[in-house]
Amino acid sequence: MLQEPTRGDLMTVDSRATLELSVICPFYNESEILVAALHGLLKKLRELSVEWELIVVNDGSRDGSLDVARDVAADEPRLRVLSYDRNRGRGHALRTGIGQARGAIIVTTEIDLSWGDDIVEQLYTAIQADPATDIVIASPHLSGGGYRNVPWKRVFFSRFGNRVIRTLMTNAATMNTGMTRAYRRYCIRSLPLEEDGKEFHLEVVLKAQALNYRFSEIPALLEWKEYKLQDRKVERKSSSKVNKLVLTHSLFSLFGNPMRYVWGLSVVSLLLSFGFLVAAIWRLFLGQVSVYMVIISLAMAIITMMLFAFGVIAQQANMVQKEIWTLKQGLRDLMRERSVRGPSGVNDADR
Repeated sequence: MLQEPTRGDLMTVDSRATLELSVICPFYNESEILVAALHGLLKKLRELSVEWELIVVNDGSRDGSLDVARDVAADEPRLRVLSYDRNRGRGHALRTGIGQARGAIIVTTEIDLSWGDDIVEQLYTAIQADPATDIVIASPHLSGGGYRNVPWKRVFFSRFGNRVIRTLMTNAATMNTGMTRAYRRYCIRSLPLEEDGKEFHLEVVLKAQALNYRFSEIPALLEWKEYKLQDRKVERKSSSKVNKLVLTHSLFSLFGNPMRYVWGLSVVSLLLSFGFLVAAIWRLFLGQVSVYMVIISLAMAIITMMLFAFGVIAQQANMVQKEIWTLKQGLRDLMRERSVRGPSGVNDADR
C-alpha cells in the first residue's frame, strides 16, 4: 500500500550533523493548546547557547492543528513543520522527524513540556557530560523524579508496566515507555526501526541494547498541565487507551526477549520436578502411595526439557535477529553514504 508523502519544511539531510541540537515533537489534534505549548517551548530553546532546530510533526490531525503550527512557524525560521494526511501513530511521526533532523544530538519529547520547562536542556547537558553515553532517558521512576497531576490509573499502569517490561525484556532503563529522550545522531539514525505506534519506544531500547549502545537516565517530573484559553482552563489529556497500551506493550515485551522468562520457567519446573520426586520417595519410605507423585515429577521433568529446548531455540533466534539488525544497520549506513557520494562515488560536497 502506498504511503502518503510527507509535506512541509523538508530538507536534504545526510549522515553528517549541520546543527548541534534537533528537538522533535509529534502532535495530533492539539489545536487548543498548541499556540501556548509552542511559544513556551520556543522560549526555552532560545535561551540555549547552541544552534538548534525544532521539528514538529503533524500526525494527521483533523482539528486545525496544522494551520496553528504553521502560523507560529511563520515567525520563527528555526521551527520546521512536517505533516502527512493520515494518522499513522507516534512511532511513525518520530521516525519522520528523526529522518529530517540535522542535529548532532536529537531530543524527542512531548510538545507541551509536560516533562518540565527545562527538560531539553537537562537531556542535552546529560548526554554531553558523558561521551560514552548514546541514549539518555528521562524517568519519573528514579529518585528525584515522579508524577504530578497525572491520574492515578496512568501512574499505576506506568509503574507496573515498566516493571513487567524490565522483567520480560530488558533492564536497560526504568522508563522504557516514555518518549522524552536524547540520542546521539549516529545511534538513533542507524537503528533499523519499523514500529509506527508507541511500541516504538520499546523497539528503540531493545535494538539499541542488542547493538551495544549505552544508556543512562535522569530523574524527571511528569506533569499534566493546564493551559488558559479564552478565560477557561484546557486540561492536557492523553489520547492513549490504557487497556490497549498494556496489551500491546506486554506482547512486545513478551516476544522481545523470550529467554529471560523461558529459562526461568524451566528452572522453576525443574525444582518442582525435584520436589515431587523427593515427596514420592518420602511417601514410599512411610509406606504410603507414591506413584502419583512420581508421575507428576516425570511430567514436570518433561516440561522442563521442553522449556529448556524452547529457550535454546529462542536464544538462537535472538542471535539471528541481532545479526539481521546489524546487517540492516550496515546497509542503511552504506545507502546513506552512497547518497552523499552520488552514483559516481565522489562526495557531492567535493564536486
